[in-house]
Amino acid sequence: MSEIKIIIVDDHQLFGLGLKELLLKQTDYQIIGPLKELNEINSTIQAQSPQLILLDINLAGINGIDLGKKLKVDFLHLKIIMLTMYDHAAFLQNAKDVGMDGYLLKDCDFDELLQGISAVLQGGTCFMKIKGEKIPVLKDAFGYKHKLSERELEITKEICNGLNNNEIAEKLCLSFHTIKTHRKNIYTKLGISHVTELKDILKP
Repeated sequence: MSEIKIIIVDDHQLFGLGLKELLLKQTDYQIIGPLKELNEINSTIQAQSPQLILLDINLAGINGIDLGKKLKVDFLHLKIIMLTMYDHAAFLQNAKDVGMDGYLLKDCDFDELLQGISAVLQGGTCFMKIKGEKIPVLKDAFGYKHKLSERELEITKEICNGLNNNEIAEKLCLSFHTIKTHRKNIYTKLGISHVTELKDILKP
């Protein structure tokens, strides 16, 4: 049996199980998972010492890129390929910036995935190319939130909780003008004009 161990980290069980079956049929890698809980991920890495993780970006309550960055620090020899539905330049660049070894789409050809895995295991990388210059619009809560800064997300939460600008300013120890400016920037970034739209797309 191959000594190469690969962990699939994905909270969509059908996708994860389907990918596992494909990899088991067409490779001699040992495939573990799919996993989705932080404790389970960490304990499995410690116990199994995998060479590679196929890691989704949007996990339940977890930003996969942030998780990948932490795993790279905790397990120095671990290789990580982000495997995601997000065909978005910002996510790809973030993955590169934090030291990921690859970034591929879930709907890529299986041969492309196999080639990417092989390249990464041999010390290379496998980053997809963004098609064209136009960046696709992110149309779910995870994607929308990625457009906002930590401060904007903090203010967004209070807006959706029903607080007005004065109340948010007092709670966060900021000026009314600062909150007003942040609120305008949030609406501009998300292409909306009313708090009801904010609640609909972000659902904090």
